[in-house]
Amino acid sequence: MTTLRTWIIFRWRQMLACALVVSALATTGSMVGWSVEVARMAEDPELPFNISTSQQRWLVSSVGIASVVSTLATGWLMEALGPCRLLSLLLLPQGLAWITMAVSYSLPWIFVGRIITGAIGIMLTTIIQPLVAELCQPDVRGMLSALPEMAISLGLLGAYVFARFLVWQAGTLLCGVLVFPSLCGVLFVPESPYWLIKKGRDKEATRSLMRLRAPEHDIEAEVAAIRDGIALQALEQGSFAQQFRSMGQSVNYRPVILLSVLVVLKEVGGAMFIFMYSAYFFLAAGVVWDPFTCTVLVGVTRLLFTFVSALVIDKVGRRPLLVFSSLTCGSAMFVIGAIVKIGSPSIAWIPLVAVLIFVASFGLGVGPVPWILVGEMLPTPVRSLAASICTCLFAFFTFLLSELMPQIIEVSGLDDAAFAFGAFQIFLALTTWLFVPETRGRTLEDLQTAFSGAALRPFRKSREGYVQAYGSTFSEAGPSQSKKA
Repeated sequence: MTTLRTWIIFRWRQMLACALVVSALATTGSMVGWSVEVARMAEDPELPFNISTSQQRWLVSSVGIASVVSTLATGWLMEALGPCRLLSLLLLPQGLAWITMAVSYSLPWIFVGRIITGAIGIMLTTIIQPLVAELCQPDVRGMLSALPEMAISLGLLGAYVFARFLVWQAGTLLCGVLVFPSLCGVLFVPESPYWLIKKGRDKEATRSLMRLRAPEHDIEAEVAAIRDGIALQALEQGSFAQQFRSMGQSVNYRPVILLSVLVVLKEVGGAMFIFMYSAYFFLAAGVVWDPFTCTVLVGVTRLLFTFVSALVIDKVGRRPLLVFSSLTCGSAMFVIGAIVKIGSPSIAWIPLVAVLIFVASFGLGVGPVPWILVGEMLPTPVRSLAASICTCLFAFFTFLLSELMPQIIEVSGLDDAAFAFGAFQIFLALTTWLFVPETRGRTLEDLQTAFSGAALRPFRKSREGYVQAYGSTFSEAGPSQSKKA
């Protein structure tokens, strides 16, 4: 049985590479969490300008509308430059935009910095999740694919803590300064072997895999497997225009539609509203504790349970974890709606507990699993284009919810909004149970043609989660019984 110690010994190179890549997503979490600083700015008596309620909403939501535009170009840039190179090129302006927000006392420049950090932050999500899936082997892909959500949770918590204990300029400056260590780390990560082989650069792909795999690993077999998978899909050139043409094939558009639905349901289930308007949410729910202290509890809970998700996802599987967590999130939202409707001060603590249960379940499955599936299930022929589509939808609904939800809650009430959030979470669980296959342990090559048949859910009648990787160093029996020469 493969143990964590075996993973560390034989997979440490790809673990380190993924950790360096994923660290860049902390700035995406900071971008979401920085929304609580808007309330601090509105209370700052030394601020040389006034911020209206409408401007506060736009400071929160502008990241979404900027991201809708930027994600449309991300797929093309990934194909042209390579995901690792593009990642390193984006981090420098990201850090500078944060610093601009911190040192400027001009509202227009703060808006400019906010738009740039939002646009690049969502672009990083588009790049990193598929990249992590391409850098690592199937037996650790689930654990490593949960790292992006952990990095986002860590950045979110950092922004909440900064807002609780520091003035908004200092917290914003720290968000920018912390981008530069990630930039330095990404420079040492080899380029995606999949992208290199699609570009016909097999020798560079071999060198990339040699830096990512253990010395005992059969590099040539993995290169051949990747090359055969790409050739099977007629992607030797890998142009972005070909991806548009390939999207018309059912084997490609079916998983893209399914993943798009998962991403949308994940967002309309209430998570983004809680994370971007957490202080407002606790005030509207009647929680008597300091709302910024409650916000820090939200950040800690999400980080903790995202870490738990990384530990168990390769044992439990993606599909059952997502079904369980979405059902729990939906139940928590129903409880919040019921307590707010009752409106009794003696039970005002229950919404806080319910929110923490929601956030814990979100960190366990609803948060990381859809993005893990994006990295695993997107077909290679349309991977860059499809990642852009999924992230563009994510950005659009982030903007829509962050801009409109405060007004909707003022009209309909938090209780009805919570009931609607809960219903969407239940629908997410039902969609997952009916249509989402289990991807645990399957190679990316194995998943390329998963939706080519008539079955609504691939692998439904097969033994799931035990497919050996192409060029795998070890078989299912373990390293002691199958070590390659």
